[in-house]
Formats: sequence, structure tokens, C-alpha cells
Amino acid sequence: MGNELYTAYLGMRARQRALDVTANNIANVSTTAFKADRLLYRSVEAATIEASLLQADQNAQSAGPGGANVAPNDAANGGTVDKPQVASIAVTLPLHARAVGVLMSTATDFSPGPIRQTGRSLDVALEGDGFLVVQTPRGERYTRAGALTLNANGQLVTHQGDLVVGDAGPITVPPGEVAIGTDGTISVKGQIVGRLKLVRFDDPRRALIKEGHSLFMATGAERPKEAVNTLVRSGALEMSNVNPIAELVAMIQQGREFESMQRSLTLVMGELGRKISNELGKL
Repeated sequence: MGNELYTAYLGMRARQRALDVTANNIANVSTTAFKADRLLYRSVEAATIEASLLQADQNAQSAGPGGANVAPNDAANGGTVDKPQVASIAVTLPLHARAVGVLMSTATDFSPGPIRQTGRSLDVALEGDGFLVVQTPRGERYTRAGALTLNANGQLVTHQGDLVVGDAGPITVPPGEVAIGTDGTISVKGQIVGRLKLVRFDDPRRALIKEGHSLFMATGAERPKEAVNTLVRSGALEMSNVNPIAELVAMIQQGREFESMQRSLTLVMGELGRKISNELGKL
């Protein structure tokens, strides 16, 4: 009877996690350059689970107090949360059943989102696998959200106020009409004032982890390389790569599966209750 209970519990837990991820994707459908999260599942032995949980604890400690940084997106995007890539979560069966379990992890979908024309000279969209380099109080970060602006000192910053890094450091833009070329070169009145620093990663799923505000933090798995094949499109923004219709369909399906497993759990508990009553009646 224990096996049936744990099977139903593991199924409900997996569907609940899937619902959370799907809901977050839908909430960020209008967030600039948001990358959808995907859940991965695999069955593993207990020893593997213990090693994975130990690694997850070490990763959380290295990320600082509270684990990975989670920051809400700006109010213009509804105040939704751009969740970080989370560490693996494992559930094991008791040893008398089988020393196996289910390992769940979240992977970021780095496929490009559609590009929307804005006509604003400081908006940039990246065509290719490159990332903009951003200097934050927490260190260097990477993003594809190109809604750039100028701060009070005339420096190029993100919509959150973080400095955008150029080939020679922060970029200061003098007054005048700004033009950004396809190679990231920034010019004012025909004079070049800087160039956006664009980097890429061979395997961004391993190299980057979500931090919030469409920012990514390097995991140290690989060093960034120059994004020589990435083109910069001025007057445009990359939108979220979330397909809202597909996500809504997935949410409905996940909800139905959760309810089905919940009914199964109710039946198992009812049968267990009857067996207990019968055994007690014999005493």
C-alpha cells in the first residue's frame, strides 16, 4: 500500500511543480527578452539523489545568503517574477519499497523570441546567440533585454539602471542623435563614442543561471567568448519566447493530471482506511 501512496504523491508533486513553472512563463509573456523555463524529469537511484541534493546545497551556499538571487521584474511588466534556474529537487521512496526516486530540474529555453520594432534609437535587439554585458552592484551580468537609456551622467544603462559595458568599459554618450550599427558601434553625429560588448557561451544552459530582471549570472562552467556572429538591430526589442497558447494548453493538461492523481490518492487512502478498520475489528 505504501508504494501506491508514494506513487500518487510523486505524481502530484511533479504536476504541481510543472504548474508553477508554466504559470511563471505565462506571467512573463510580455517581459522583454524573457526566456521560458522547462522542467526535466528522470528516475534515479537513492545514492544519485543524495549526491544531487548535496551538490544542490553546495550551489545554494555559493550563491550567497538565501541561495540564488530572485528579483521581481519592473512594474511596467506587471511586477512578475523572473525566477532563477532552480537546483534539482528529489523525492525518494522508503528503503523497504525501492531505493529509487524522481529528480526534477529546471532548464532555461534560450531560443530567441520574436523581434518587435519600436523606432526608439536606444532600443536594441540581438540576432544570434550573443548577450549584452551589464555591470551591476553584484558583479558582471548578461542580458538580451535591450531597452537601454541614459542616466544623469550620460552613461548607457539598462531599464534597471545598471551600466551597459562596452569594449572599453562603460559607455558615455554625448548629447545628440544616437545611432547604433549592426556591429554594436554607437555613434553621435557621425562620431563613434563606443561599441557594445557582445559575448556568447557554447552551452548557455550550463554557463548561465537566471537572476531576475532578465539578467543572467555566470556559473563559472565556461568563460564568455566574443559573439562575432551576433547582429544588433537598433530601434527594436526581442520579446519573450513564451508561446502563451501552448503554455495555457499545458496548464490545463497539468491541472487535469493533478486532479486525476488526487482522486487516485483519495481512493488509495479510502482502501487503506477500510483495511485498518478491518484489522482493528479483529482485535
